[in-house]
Amino acid sequence: MRQRAKGSSYRTAYNKAREYPGTIAALIVGIGVTAALLSAARRAGGWGNLQAEALDYAREGYDKARDVIAERAAHFKGRQEMLSE
Repeated sequence: MRQRAKGSSYRTAYNKAREYPGTIAALIVGIGVTAALLSAARRAGGWGNLQAEALDYAREGYDKARDVIAERAAHFKGRQEMLSE
């Protein structure tokens, strides 16, 4: 009896999956992304190290963006002063 119910459950799940192929594709992609992230974390020496590296990259990017914005603001401010003269 238990075997028959188990087979019926698999059949129901299979039929539902056939009705919604996009959902199955999303699950497969999600599992792949998760596996890639876990693998990257393991190679980086653990989740804590991966977070620390990501934070360093984010700070570096923020610093570069801040410098570029300051340079462009100074450039445009200089052009405005030249135009007003």
